[in-house]
Amino acid sequence: MITVAYSLIAYQISEISSATCAHCLDSIRVELIQVPGIVGVELTPESGRVSVLTDGPVDERLILDALEAAGCEVEGG
Repeated sequence: MITVAYSLIAYQISEISSATCAHCLDSIRVELIQVPGIVGVELTPESGRVSVLTDGPVDERLILDALEAAGCEVEGG
C-alpha cells in the first residue's frame, strides 16, 4: 500500500481580482506548477486567493519565488 500525503496551502495575492485577464492568471499557474512537489493550482480572482496542492513537503521560498516571478506579492509575506 502506498500512502501519499497531500497538503493545500492558500495565499492572499493583491495583484489578482475579478478584473485580472486569463493570460495573467495562466502565467501564475505556469510559474507555480513548475515548483517541484506542487501538483495543483487553483486561483480565485474574486477573493485574490491562490491555493496550491502539494504531494509532500515543498520549500515555501520556492512558492514565494514563483509568485514573484509571475509578478505577484503575497500579502503579509
